Amino acid sequence: MGGDDLASEDEYIYGSGGPLGSDSDNDSVSSEIDGNQLKSSSNKRKGNNTDKLTSDEIVPSSKKRRKKKKDDAPVSSKSLLILAGRGIALDSSESQVKFINTLYSHSMKMSGNNEADTFSFTPEHFYTTPPGTDEKVKQFQHKNLDAFLKGPVTSMKRLKNWKHECSPMVIIVTLSARRSVELMKGLASLKLPIAKLFAKHFSVEEQVELLNGPVKGSGGGGKKRSERCYSIAVGTPGRLLTLLQHGRNEQGSDGLGALRLNHTEVVIFDTHEDSKGFNVCTLKDTSSDLMHFMKEGVVPQLERKKSNLTISMF
Repeated sequence: MGGDDLASEDEYIYGSGGPLGSDSDNDSVSSEIDGNQLKSSSNKRKGNNTDKLTSDEIVPSSKKRRKKKKDDAPVSSKSLLILAGRGIALDSSESQVKFINTLYSHSMKMSGNNEADTFSFTPEHFYTTPPGTDEKVKQFQHKNLDAFLKGPVTSMKRLKNWKHECSPMVIIVTLSARRSVELMKGLASLKLPIAKLFAKHFSVEEQVELLNGPVKGSGGGGKKRSERCYSIAVGTPGRLLTLLQHGRNEQGSDGLGALRLNHTEVVIFDTHEDSKGFNVCTLKDTSSDLMHFMKEGVVPQLERKKSNLTISMF
């Protein structure tokens, strides 16, 4: 499945079967991306011409330096989505919501789902940095995962004493196994065991066993094993989706997989960009699996009235 290789170099050019479908679907994409779509609230449109979408109209000013096209040249909807995904973690929650909703709705459409039944994310589903946070602090947090984690995680004490099998408190989704290892190194200061949910060197069966029991080696020297379970998991969309679905066939469509989100409180999208500027949301290898992971794992929890699940972008 996509995203499980060490570092994919494929560009995100959606073809048939991708979240945005074939080129013939561009008209429907454009109709949804209006002047307020995929931009920061501080960058409002000037003028009323909606015949053509340009990067000036859609993309926040902080991202304009990255564009390579002429200022007045029309840009395809696909390119706008890719461009909007760059630096999305530092954008407002409203911009993040519009970005994810656009990707999600078109992914569901290409999968044959009724558009009217498509779930809509709201700003309440996303973690927002507290108002008044210094810009330098914000930049530091988005470069240091251990510092960033203290924002969306409501209790570091519970994080260190997590006791729910199969459902880590925090799930971090990233674009490759190599990036997963980098993130785990960034969490070393927390001194917590981390579940490695990516394909490189690990089989699905090994990861199922990992999720189903307490942390190995937590009670050595003849001592009673700790009841503590993995509170943090880092993985790629393809493997996370596989683990989410694992075992469901035996239990029916409503059965629980090896990975469950019924106790999970934070899902973090790592928006680190590869050498070509693509992240886990916009890379062809990972985007489709990510949207289906959202559909089968995240959305059912958000639909629960008492859900504590929060989406965050790092």
